[in-house]
Amino acid sequence: ERSRLDTADDANLAPLLRKVGPRPAATAEATAEVRAAVEAQWRTTVAARQRRRRFTGWAMAAGVAVAAVGVWLVRPIVQTEPHVVASLTRVVGSVEQNRGDGRWTPLAAAASVESGTRLRTAADGRAALRLANGVELRLDARTFVALDDSDRATLGKGAVYVDSGAPGSAPGADFVLETPAGDVRHLGTQYEARITDDGLQVGVREGRVEVSSASGNIVADAGERLSFAGGQVARATLAPTDADWNWVAGVTPPFSIEGRSVEAFLVWAARETGRTVVYTSGEVAQQSRSVTLRGTVEGLTPDEAVQAVLSTTSLQTEIGPEHIRVEAASR
Repeated sequence: ERSRLDTADDANLAPLLRKVGPRPAATAEATAEVRAAVEAQWRTTVAARQRRRRFTGWAMAAGVAVAAVGVWLVRPIVQTEPHVVASLTRVVGSVEQNRGDGRWTPLAAAASVESGTRLRTAADGRAALRLANGVELRLDARTFVALDDSDRATLGKGAVYVDSGAPGSAPGADFVLETPAGDVRHLGTQYEARITDDGLQVGVREGRVEVSSASGNIVADAGERLSFAGGQVARATLAPTDADWNWVAGVTPPFSIEGRSVEAFLVWAARETGRTVVYTSGEVAQQSRSVTLRGTVEGLTPDEAVQAVLSTTSLQTEIGPEHIRVEAASR
């Protein structure tokens, strides 16, 4: 039975609790950051345990005769130290990292990023990264993402643009982007995953993606956008030159033009903007293949770079909504 003292204490506490009111709920931003951080740490811990289990089984089968060798091998196998999974190729505005120690520190271009690191961009911040497996990521403003490994990341808020490589090149490396609405896997593509107030949007600029969600596995092709909200999935069109892609150009990684042909440069610029290159004649096309470039376009958007580069050649360009039109410069 409860004592009279306990009952009296409850009576005294009740008015105080009514004055204080309910504890304020965590913001959506804080909830997203905590979720992504916990998930990243969980994955790191699970991976370490799996490595330990594999080593234990091997060591028992090997027997006492190789015990000394086993002790030497166990160090890298059960290593739980973070490893480099990406490098920053461009940083715009304020971008910070948290390596799991609770401290947020600024990041600069060319910095290395280790597994388990959380990244966040401010309202003026964007970042471009190249993963160890070759996949490129770009983070929009107000984005929070945890890099679990070189082939997996968790998006807590904001948007991530994924580029697994141009069509016809070597097969793109595996990469899974986890979101609260499901896992996104590329099938050789450029795509954006964005967390909205309603749920998740996945837009495909090139190639295809597969989203594994509560609604099942759903595939989207280039020119489509999937919207996940309230357990429902909606499909809409999204042109590769739509204005929703514009933010990507503002954080384009540097493209080295030194020693490259005009044609190679234009192919890059067209893919970065969703356009196609149109030459006004076969002679102009041949000239674009024979002209070698010098210098740098670092810090310029693809459109700015096209104007700057071709102004130094015997070619000129007209950038339209869908095409980059190239012709011989007027004399």
